[in-house]
Amino acid sequence: MRLFVQFKPVKHLLSLLVSLILLANTPAAAQQASLAGNVIHLPVVTFMDQLFQIELSIVAGSNPVEVLLVHASELTDANTDGASSFDGVTLSIPSIFVDGVNYWVNFSLLTAEPPTFVLAAAGTAIANPPLQNCTRPEPDLSHGPDETTLISGFLVPPSEIFDGGPGPDGIPAIQSPLFTNAFAITDIQPENLIIGVKIGDDVRAYPHSIMDYHEIVNDRFSFDGLNRDVSLSYCPLTGSAVLWKSFLSSANTSSGVSGLLYNSNLILYDRETQSLWSQMLEQAISGEETRRIPEKLQVVETTWKTWLQMYPQTLLMMIEPSEFNFPYEFFPYGLYRSDSSLLFPVNNSDDDRLHRKERVLGINVGNSSKVYPISRFAAGISVVNDRIGDMDMDVVAAGSAGQNFAVVYNRQLEDCTTLNFNSVKNQLPVVMIDNEGNRWDIFGTALSGPRAGTQLQKTNSYIAYWLAWTAFFPAADIYQ
Repeated sequence: MRLFVQFKPVKHLLSLLVSLILLANTPAAAQQASLAGNVIHLPVVTFMDQLFQIELSIVAGSNPVEVLLVHASELTDANTDGASSFDGVTLSIPSIFVDGVNYWVNFSLLTAEPPTFVLAAAGTAIANPPLQNCTRPEPDLSHGPDETTLISGFLVPPSEIFDGGPGPDGIPAIQSPLFTNAFAITDIQPENLIIGVKIGDDVRAYPHSIMDYHEIVNDRFSFDGLNRDVSLSYCPLTGSAVLWKSFLSSANTSSGVSGLLYNSNLILYDRETQSLWSQMLEQAISGEETRRIPEKLQVVETTWKTWLQMYPQTLLMMIEPSEFNFPYEFFPYGLYRSDSSLLFPVNNSDDDRLHRKERVLGINVGNSSKVYPISRFAAGISVVNDRIGDMDMDVVAAGSAGQNFAVVYNRQLEDCTTLNFNSVKNQLPVVMIDNEGNRWDIFGTALSGPRAGTQLQKTNSYIAYWLAWTAFFPAADIYQ
């Protein structure tokens, strides 16, 4: 017998939380929680990349109900479908039968020694919801018209493409990014903006201050055990960041900065075919790959302080001092981020409904477009349940003016259930809770509740300056 010390990501706390007997080395046969007398048996509990089997004893006479952890065993393998989960604060049981009724139950950690939880919320569980006769509107993969006419081999007017000056690769993309968790050796400041990426348990932050000078990072992540190259791009002139998966058929999956701009926005080129790609249209606009659309991945832009609060285990991209000779502490375009100046022509430049450099979260649904100015969210976290476009897509936008982030997801699930959300404050990365009691993080994943593990569908959306959004997508609605 020994104390297990990794169950909660605070040093030594889990050694107090659970005393483990490391005897269980075989998969659990079922994940359904059960109640026998005053003992709750949880066959599989997930925590980060670990699995456990635990037993809880109901404390007699407690009101609200308290349970004491009396036994826990580590599992080396188990089916996690429908498993309970623990995030260090909340123990979520998605399904347990009591007197013939199926419930979901959330317990909050009350004390670490002895390890005790208190009932936080409960409700009738949804077990195998029946299929409904409906079709969930799917996001349009393309930001632009589906049928566009080529003009001299381009999807956009060639006369509106401008040479930014440096030429191809004059702005050097980062090919082998370097990351650190020794944040003190970097110049990152709490209010500096970063681009946050979370793929599984791999969490990385890319500072705007570095992206301002490089615009593209060619990186690699593991997706379901398969390593895939990705390209993260950020255009400092339009304030837009997107992340694309590479094409498996490509021998050279990296992208570079072409030196060209359309609507003041970055045009990438792929090194395999030399095709040109519009960052904000998120598709190839010229060359062999014309009209091809990459697989898009979710990013979160926020301050370093907020990101670190959400994901203290994050890695931070840094630059070796000897690798490049850029003054990263200075923005390369002077006062451009705050004034009304333009360095290159853009369409629809007289749309003054918002300040040109207002940062907005924009979304395209079919022929409809809408933006949510980040400044119009509450200082804390606020949530907007909305419906957009002629496709009637139900979405949820969550954001914070004070913490400087905004995301938007499809709130209709694959089983056709449309959820309604409210904000959750001071529990980052959890930002919202739905009408069923599920708690969702900033990447649209249910961390607890009856739908724990469910992923909200990504939408055709990202953050950009107003000057760019209205140039690419004129007549966009503005959330008031």
